[in-house]
Amino acid sequence: MLTSSHPFEFVLPQELVDKVVDEADFQSLKTLGLVSKQWCPRTRELLFKDINLSENLDHPLDPITRCKRLLELLETKSYLCKLPQTLFIRSSTYDDKEKDLGWLQVCSDDVIKILEMLQNVSAVGLLQGEMEMNFCHLPLPLRAALHSFISRRKVIELHLLGVGSIEITPLFQHRSLRRLFLSFSHPPLAELGAFFPLDVARKRGLTTASLSSREDSAPSKKFLQHLDVTGAGLALYLLVATSQNPQATLDFTRIQRLRVGTTGFGNPMTRIWPYFLQTFCQNVSHYAVVLGPGRPMNPEDIQDRVPSLNPSIFSLTQLPSLKCLHVEVPQYFLRIPRLNLRPYLLEALWALSSSHKPVPLRILEFGVDFDSLDPKSKPEDVTQTLTDLSKCQEFWGRLDEILSNRQVFSHLSTVGVHMGLHKRCTFTQSAEELDKLKKDIRSYMPNLVEQSKAKVVFHFPAQ
Repeated sequence: MLTSSHPFEFVLPQELVDKVVDEADFQSLKTLGLVSKQWCPRTRELLFKDINLSENLDHPLDPITRCKRLLELLETKSYLCKLPQTLFIRSSTYDDKEKDLGWLQVCSDDVIKILEMLQNVSAVGLLQGEMEMNFCHLPLPLRAALHSFISRRKVIELHLLGVGSIEITPLFQHRSLRRLFLSFSHPPLAELGAFFPLDVARKRGLTTASLSSREDSAPSKKFLQHLDVTGAGLALYLLVATSQNPQATLDFTRIQRLRVGTTGFGNPMTRIWPYFLQTFCQNVSHYAVVLGPGRPMNPEDIQDRVPSLNPSIFSLTQLPSLKCLHVEVPQYFLRIPRLNLRPYLLEALWALSSSHKPVPLRILEFGVDFDSLDPKSKPEDVTQTLTDLSKCQEFWGRLDEILSNRQVFSHLSTVGVHMGLHKRCTFTQSAEELDKLKKDIRSYMPNLVEQSKAKVVFHFPAQ
């Protein structure tokens, strides 16, 4: 009988191990990493892929402790420094003696060390916490370190949400940025004072053609492909102004995906948006009009603080390459005429059809978001809202009339209607009654139904 001093070891194909690990949740990854040396590298890679330093994170440890432990881990296990690909920092800042400093203000030295150690981060986010993150309240060395980190060549995605007094103009020399998300972030007054007044709408020399003609003399440019902007009109103003600099390496002329939030679409956005679309958005193929990440927290804010929507948000005639249009309406906007997107959408589509020229539009998605204003509120009954939407013959019929113009919308393949039902909303309709609502909407769009282009879907929350 043959014996061996080495016990038999069964080894699974690495592809199978990776498949199991890739589908595991965060807690399971911790356990799977203990199975064997074969399982450890993949689980470690996923565990440290994303770093989220946040004051709002549901975690038993406070952000100061988490930050210190992360630094200790990176210092003792240097190979981990290569794994993180995304870094999101969320914090409030305070300049009030009656309040404790935000965790980012307290841990500034530790954060600087962490930034120096991370080598392969490609997506960075600076986000407000419960209150705004005022950049000028952070220690100067940390501000310098954050700006240096954001400007790295490996960073291709940047999120700035609710960050006040952060210098915007250095972005015009970013050499690798592909995706930029600006939401309720504004530059410091000193930066605004240096560039205003910006009467960019009257600068005839700045066109797509003139920008292209300067490419040979300018430094090597990397084109921004995805822009998401909500309530950041002043920041967009500065970026548009600095893009005229011959030394600019961040170019807006090749944007393919553009997303704009209706919240905060005030005077600065109203002034810059038509010009921005006309000058920089000739290559946009996907355009989305949504609420945006910031939202009013109560009905009073809607009435008093949300500005009326401006028709320029639907300047579709300025988007000659548009193939996919996504429009999302919060259900609580439907009750207020000045915030209802539907008339603006119909008017914009009618303007396209009036030209009698074929447009490349292939997909139109119209969605209603039933998420509540306050995430801590009780579930809201939306039964009547669903019924009213299904009976809105004037809107659905007009949509059908415009989009069934085959001479103009010859490429149109799908008109989707999505009802985004959330956990914080309730309704009394049965499955059969919901199906009847779908049929009602479709009945008002006979031409699109005949062409097999109208689809109505109710999205239910995952249990």
